[in-house]
Order: sequence, then structure tokens, then C-alpha cells
Amino acid sequence: MKILISHSYFLYLDPKEAANQKPYPPLASITLAAWIKQELGLDVEFYDVMFDKDPGGLAGALRKAQPEVFILYDDDFNFLTKMCLENMRNAIFRVLQEVPKTGLFIAHGSDASDRAEFYLRAGFDFVVHRNAEKTIVEMLEIYRREKSAEPLKSLEGISYPESGRPVQKEQVRKNLPLEEAPLPAWEKVDLAPYRKMWRSRHGYFSLNVSTSHGCPYRCNWCAKPLYGRSYKALSPRRAAQEFHYLAKELQADHLWITDDIFGLKPGWLGEFADELERLSVRIPYKCQNRADLITETSAAELARSGCAEVWLGVESGSQKILDAMDKDETLETIKTANRLLKLQGIQVGFFLQYGYPGEEYEDIRKTLKLLRECLPEHIGISVSYPLKGTPFYEKVASQMGEKQNWSDSGDLALMFPGKYHPDFYRALHQYTHHYFGFISLLRRQSFKKRLRRLAAQYRHIPGMIKYRVQMQKLMAPAKNGYSQPQPAGSEV
Repeated sequence: MKILISHSYFLYLDPKEAANQKPYPPLASITLAAWIKQELGLDVEFYDVMFDKDPGGLAGALRKAQPEVFILYDDDFNFLTKMCLENMRNAIFRVLQEVPKTGLFIAHGSDASDRAEFYLRAGFDFVVHRNAEKTIVEMLEIYRREKSAEPLKSLEGISYPESGRPVQKEQVRKNLPLEEAPLPAWEKVDLAPYRKMWRSRHGYFSLNVSTSHGCPYRCNWCAKPLYGRSYKALSPRRAAQEFHYLAKELQADHLWITDDIFGLKPGWLGEFADELERLSVRIPYKCQNRADLITETSAAELARSGCAEVWLGVESGSQKILDAMDKDETLETIKTANRLLKLQGIQVGFFLQYGYPGEEYEDIRKTLKLLRECLPEHIGISVSYPLKGTPFYEKVASQMGEKQNWSDSGDLALMFPGKYHPDFYRALHQYTHHYFGFISLLRRQSFKKRLRRLAAQYRHIPGMIKYRVQMQKLMAPAKNGYSQPQPAGSEV
């Protein structure tokens, strides 16, 4: 049975990330390829759209392969695909318009799960939702045997069209056992363009690795369409073996651990560090974690295992907003985690989120104050983005307009009525970056770095002034009301 797998993330359709030049291969897609080989003995073809400027390459691959099964399998482990970007969806739909179908078409990903009716209308026969590896392996096994799509409708965890309307079945509760997962099929990806872009722009080559699935915490804006609130992790030994493979065989200089939370299980980090030492592997990596999970012991074990950078979902410097988000964290845990990580020589990144319902200007000032107090080495800024399936989405869905997804990761549209005009938050995004550059002078650093940051103030100080003026102008109309996003179908 001829199977072609691809994904929908086109780097050059996302201008912000194209400028960053930090592409990562579609890890979930090549992991599915490995599962299919292991469970069914089928060797799939894979087409990578990452560096394509338009959908023509994928259209050509489909025409050439004429697969019996085409699987669009987005990278579940990459936050960019969790954003459900319209540019990527539209590119795939263009392919379906251009290429005659030759067999069964299956789609999986955050966007396909959220907007199954769009994908089915565009021409996919099935959308696979949560715990997709298990479902897709079962689908292929049945399809190979029966030569018909009709028996597939009995499976759980899928959507399909019936009499012009989408039917969604009950979610699958269990996936294939993570402890039996094969190594991703790295041989399917041409790593040369990834390596070239990384090393020419950043001086090193980074690859991605996943050691766990899911997140058990209840942050009400965080979408969990793929694994729910379950959490499963590889054994420390298996995770260390993957690090060894990526460092020694694929010659990675650095790793990004894609887990929502790295090393959640008690004792896991210590065993992991032991296994890396046993294998003589020492490679810097970055990961995500929760502030309340960082202790003296965990910070020390992270450092011992080679961790160079930990990103914390800080979101806001206002306890009121953290409580509204159901973060179940305090500002003190954030400050403590920041201090403990820095004591171990680990750089800290703060994810920040503006525009959450109830956020006032004073809450924004508290976020800026927290930045100045903690002086993290990195920040990432977004505005609150309602995604289907979250309590946050349900809260604001009736107030959203026609636009329900960003076009690309730099869109930053506030898609529900906020305290201020949407352009205020775009100006605030820019202001915060310039402010962060300004306060970086306060950080302990070498004389050379201080001189470089001092020289950068010719951009940051004028930038702060420029965007502060814009913010002040945009605050005024909000007091008298402005044109809010209108619910779909309503009059403006």
C-alpha cells in the first residue's frame, strides 16, 4: 500500500519565523512514519513542505506518487502548529483544489481537530483527533484489508462527512504505548537545509526531541486537543538514548525539548542526568517548565543534564490575572524559580501574554515590573488567543468576529473585545521588547556584552518612546468605545 505523509507548516508563509530562521523538522510526522513501519511493516513516503515558497511542491509530490493513502499529519510537538494558522490551512486547501484525489485522504493536527468541518469540506475523507497514532495505524490496517473506507467509520476519534454534514465520533482515550515508541524516522527528512540555515544564521545546529505527551494542569486558555490532560513520559534511559542518537549520529549541537513540561515525574531528572553521564553525552538543550516545579534539586539536576535554557509560562505579573487564567501559580513561585535556575547557570525565558479578559493597564505595569525585577535572559510575547476546546474560548466565543485564527504567528490580532484597541496590544508588544532591551543593561554580564547592549540603546530608547506614544493615543478611544470585533453574521 502506497502511503504519502506530509504536514502543513510552510516556513515562508510565516514571516516572523522565516526571519528568525530557526526551523525544526516535523517531529510528529516522522514519528508517525516510524510507528507505521513498526506496527504494520509499511514503508511510507514523506514530503517536507518546510522550505517550500508555495504549495506547488506538495501538489507535485501528490501527482507523482498517486498514493493510495495521503496523510496530512501536522507536528503536534511544535507550538506553531498549535496556533492553527490560516496561511497554512489555506495552502493545503489550495493543493486539494489542484490535485485529483487518488485514494484515501486523512488529516490530523490541532487545526484539523478544531476545524474538522473545513477540512472535510475541502476534500479530506477523515479527520483524526486525539491520540492519533493509534487511530491511524488501525485505519491503515483495516483499509489495507478491506480496500474500502466505509469500515473505518466504526472507529472512535474521527470525523467524516455524512450526507453533507460532519460526524464526530467519541474521542479515543488511549494511544499506542509511549514506552514502545520507535525512534522517529529521521532518514525521511533532508536535514541539510535545516543545518545550513541554523549554522549560517546562529552558528549551531538545533534539533527537536519529545520525551513526554500531554500536560495535567488546567490553565484555561491552553488548548489540549491532541493528548488532553493526560501525561505520559519516556523512561529516563530511553530519553537519554535519543539524546545520544541526535548528538552523535545526526550531529546536532543543541536540542529543543518540545514537551509542555519537561521532567514532571519525581526523580526523573536525576535518573536522566545519570543516563546521559553513562552514555558520555553532554549537549546543551532548552525546555519548558512550570515555575512551581523548580526546586533547588530539580534546578541542579537540569544543570547536570546539560540544560542551558528553561522557558517558564509566566504569562502575567499580576496575581489577579494568573488566578483568572487558572494558572495555579503565584508571583513568588515565579521569582523563586527564576533565582534558582540562574544560580545553576541556566538562562531563563518568560512567556508573556497580554490582553486576557480583566487585564487593566495597572496589570500591564505589574508585568513590566516583574520583568525588571527578574531580568530573564529571553522573553516571548503574545496576546490572548482563544482556541476551540478551551474554557477561555467558551467564555469569549459569542463575542468573536469572523476572524477566529491568526494568519501567521506574528498576526497578534485580539479576536475578542478587549480593554483596549487591538493595535494597542501590537504597540505594547513592540514596547515590551524595547523595554526588555533597555533593562538588559541591569543584568550581570561581561564588559563586552554590556558595551554591545549599550550600543543597542540607540534603537531601544527611541523605540520605547515611539510605542509608548502610540499606546497612549490608542488608550484614549477605548474610554469612549471603539469598533469591537463583531460576532459572525452581525452588523458592524
